[in-house]
Order: sequence, then C-alpha cells, then structure tokens
Amino acid sequence: MTRIAIPIFRHRVSPVLDTCTRLLIIDYEGQAEVNRREVAFDMYSPSERMEIVKKLNPDAVICCGISDVFDRMLQAAGISLICGIAGDVQQVAEAFLCNRLDASCFRMPGFKPGV
Repeated sequence: MTRIAIPIFRHRVSPVLDTCTRLLIIDYEGQAEVNRREVAFDMYSPSERMEIVKKLNPDAVICCGISDVFDRMLQAAGISLICGIAGDVQQVAEAFLCNRLDASCFRMPGFKPGV
C-alpha cells in the first residue's frame, strides 16, 4: 500500500504545508485508491502537526511550499517530500499515480527544485 498526504485549501494544494488547515490522506493499492480522508490541522502547533503526520505514516507528502524547519522534521522522520506542486488536488493525486508530477502544469510558478 502507498499512502500520500497533501495539504489542501478548498479543492487545491494548499500554498504552505506548515499553515494548512486540512491534510488529505489517500491510500492506494497498486493504481487503485482504497481510502481517502481529511485530517483537520487548524488547531495544532507545528510540532503537533509533525507528530500527526508521523502517526499517519505517509510514504510521501506532496505540497507547494514548506519551511526549512518542517522540511528537516520530515527528513528526520524518513518521510519523502515532493515540493513545489500546485493545482487541483484530484489532478495532482492522479499525476502522482502516473509518475507525472514533474509536468510543468503542476509546478508552482517560480519554484526551482533543490534551491
């Protein structure tokens, strides 16, 4: 099973993981979605948010932007980060499954990987 976490705002990827109010969790078996749920994040501190993410145990977090501190916490937890991704949540999730998140239509304007 593969589990991804995406911070969301309405139907789009939230601009910043650290300050998102909801986190979408999607579980896949192969190419089939088997579970989807939202976790409310708006009442938690950054350290509490990180503890929740660690308990959810995603294989990857897909987001637009993230602070250096939260990035380091994810790295320390061994959670893969796919950063600089923008767009409709459903389209982003489908692109993840098809290994197409590198398409320019999903890149946040001005984002430069590794900078």
